[in-house]
Amino acid sequence: MFCQKCGATITEGKKFCGVCGASVEEKSETEYSTPSSVNQNYNSSNNTIKVIYVLLAITVIIIFFLAANSVVKGGNEIMKIESVGGRTLEEAYYQELGKVYSGFAMAIRGFGIFAAGVLLKLGFK
Repeated sequence: MFCQKCGATITEGKKFCGVCGASVEEKSETEYSTPSSVNQNYNSSNNTIKVIYVLLAITVIIIFFLAANSVVKGGNEIMKIESVGGRTLEEAYYQELGKVYSGFAMAIRGFGIFAAGVLLKLGFK
């Protein structure tokens, strides 16, 4: 028999745990959990955790893709800037800057996918 408080082994007939002093209650066989009910509770809890992690992963993906979309839109607007005098150095700069924003948006999407993958890995661990 084992102590319910500390898990120490208790010899039959003892009223108190020799390690922590907790009182020992005798239980009949029907009062103990059966392995199947313990597994069922664990599986139910485990499935709930998996669902939570999947929802978190989906949320992370959506947020990162929305952020990347916003960055791309800003980059496209910068690329459209034109000077009155025609093709200038500033226009070339703004066009290249728009490309940088597009690349940054791809990095944001990649990090979002990575973060969602980590969440899924943790959930199905």
